[in-house]
Amino acid sequence: MKLNTPATPTQRTSSGGLCQPLIGLLILVLSGCGGGPDPRTEPVNPIPLLEFESLLQRGKTYQARALIEPFASPEQANSTRGIARLGLGRCDLADKRYEDSLLHLDKARRLLPPGPDQARARFHLGVAYLRTKSVMSALNHLEAAFAGGSDIDLKKRSAYLIVRTQEELGDPVSTLYREASAGTYYSEYSGIWSQPAPVVAQPPIETTPREITPKPEVRRLAPPPLRLLKRQQWNAQPVRTSSVNPMSRPFRITVHHTADQESLSSISQSDPREYLKILQRHCQNNLDWGDLGYHFLISKDGRIWEGRPMKYQGAHAGNPTLNRGNIGIALIGNFDRTKPSTAQVRSLQNLLASLCDLYRIQPSKIFGHGDLKTTGCPGRHLRSILRELVRKLENSNLSHRKDGFDSKSR
Repeated sequence: MKLNTPATPTQRTSSGGLCQPLIGLLILVLSGCGGGPDPRTEPVNPIPLLEFESLLQRGKTYQARALIEPFASPEQANSTRGIARLGLGRCDLADKRYEDSLLHLDKARRLLPPGPDQARARFHLGVAYLRTKSVMSALNHLEAAFAGGSDIDLKKRSAYLIVRTQEELGDPVSTLYREASAGTYYSEYSGIWSQPAPVVAQPPIETTPREITPKPEVRRLAPPPLRLLKRQQWNAQPVRTSSVNPMSRPFRITVHHTADQESLSSISQSDPREYLKILQRHCQNNLDWGDLGYHFLISKDGRIWEGRPMKYQGAHAGNPTLNRGNIGIALIGNFDRTKPSTAQVRSLQNLLASLCDLYRIQPSKIFGHGDLKTTGCPGRHLRSILRELVRKLENSNLSHRKDGFDSKSR
């Protein structure tokens, strides 16, 4: 560039007289035309957080909201707006305006950078989601708050809420959270999980015996045997054991779609074996995973393929906690665009029935990926089909079988 070219003595002599005034004028103009600091980078006044906390603790949410609301205006810096939104969300949470609270707290989460303040926003988001019975969303945010927070009390509260929620669900509880919450109790959260049982008037005691009509015997139906195409049948590479965790007792199932790009869509239909090898290479080489993220995949023709071995925890639900004890099933295709084939739906139904029977998993523990975190997976078409399959499973009385799979190829 010319600015980096040393000037000759002649150039320096001929232009030196004009150079200094022009530079001074340029600095003056820039300083008066927005060349100074961005007015949004710093708040005009610091947020009166101590006064806000005092008002909130005394239950004066109206005054607390009025105090902090001006700092949520768009002309403030993002960090200031984030803190203000966090405060507004806490006020709404205290007033039991849970839907408004969720809006403010989610906005705070997006405005605040990773760190203690964002962790506080995610903690209160978790509480708000628990109050609205959105349990999986609540656990996601509470786990993020625990991981991202540095405040000891916040981490203890997050761990306590995680443990209590998982105990209420009947899910296994991580040792990490149980140890972090040891010896803690917070009465303000006691109404989240259960309500006092209503008092029901007892019927009068009958003095004459009633004739007992025997109930008809319900026929228990066993799920049909499945043909599972093992890993060696699609020439899978070995699992990189240094990058996987052992699978704990399976107690839930999550269903996905692969949502492939057009270039992979045709391969998945014409040659599922090649498709699985491409997917495995991507997971191992590009994502540094130990293997495919899913335990089972179902191709368009209805064949069920073994993915990651069941002895290893999957990588499909969104984070290690959600993956724990979670069997991942993916239907190959994009089911926002098209419907899964009849063969895929039939195989999914049989696979879900066999897994529930084999591992004693309740149908209520079958989720679409979007039930666990904010995502469009498994696609709008598959989502509605999955709800119907779960309903059918809940209405079935399946017999318990130990030989759930027939691993012969078709």
